[in-house]
Amino acid sequence: MDYLLTLIPVVFVLLAAASSTKKETDVTLFSKNYTNALKSICCIIVVMVHFPPLFQNRVQDLIGSFAYVCVTLFFMISSYGMELSVEKNPDYLRHFWRNRLVSLLIPCAIVNLFAYAASMLIKGSDTPADILWTINSYVLILLEYCMWFYCIQLMRRKLNITKHWIVDGLLIAGVVASSLFLYLPGKNDDTGVAMGWCYERYGLIWGILLYRFMPRIKDWLTGHRQTKLILFIVLSMLLGLAYLKYKTVYFYGEYLLKIILGFVIIVFLLLVTIGREYGNRIIIYLSAISFEVYLIHGFVIGSLEALAPELSSGKFIILAYAITVIFADVAHRISKIFVRRLRA
Repeated sequence: MDYLLTLIPVVFVLLAAASSTKKETDVTLFSKNYTNALKSICCIIVVMVHFPPLFQNRVQDLIGSFAYVCVTLFFMISSYGMELSVEKNPDYLRHFWRNRLVSLLIPCAIVNLFAYAASMLIKGSDTPADILWTINSYVLILLEYCMWFYCIQLMRRKLNITKHWIVDGLLIAGVVASSLFLYLPGKNDDTGVAMGWCYERYGLIWGILLYRFMPRIKDWLTGHRQTKLILFIVLSMLLGLAYLKYKTVYFYGEYLLKIILGFVIIVFLLLVTIGREYGNRIIIYLSAISFEVYLIHGFVIGSLEALAPELSSGKFIILAYAITVIFADVAHRISKIFVRRLRA
């Protein structure tokens, strides 16, 4: 029963995504509807990895092991969108920081208020005040990349750099350097490495490359697709088994192999989904609240653990998802009011 209850959220979102598809007449990749479907699936899977040990089970652990790929996809979608916007919208940089800060920090602030209020009800005066101004690590990494992206784009305009490979190369170098800077000294600091997501931030690079080489990538994905699907299934399985064996090997195993495995899984996912058009009300809804789901699920899980420690694993997981979606919906509706008013 625990396994069945654990599967419900993931099966639900996968069925919702699958039922919304139809064959495209003109093959596209990374359209708005496509990324909506990705964000919907990814936000559900990411939650799965954060349940406390008391409420974990084998199904939860199996699904949660793909969470780092989902975070990689979130970063990939973000960097792809920034590349698209800066080259299609001449005024994008003019309002860049205003729009970025509003979109990222307002939902974060509202979720912090929710978390503080919930903690006050449960813990009373023991609630730490710093909950109110804590910035989520995912938001911090995006802000870090936004700063680098903005500086490079300003330099491109000031120096009139016309060669894309120079700009893209500098952006990629910044991501790689930040990842290695975090990982190499962090051999004995697993918490710092995990919170900085030195593996997952490579999604920022995949987004840059996807935008720059979109026509070639689309042609490659659609040509001899069945053969490539089989090849990447085998590659994913072999690399997955290799990672299980060598994930404790410093750098080559736990760093390079994990990044390559994530990349291969993403290519496999693109091969599976290309050529289909996505979009229904469930997918659009889950995509809209996906950021708030990510921000809010931690405090929901923590609060539920304190209030109902006697629940079985499956009941705890399904209840945590239900409460997370409800709170995320409320937080999204409130933040949307402010974001609409403050965005340029």
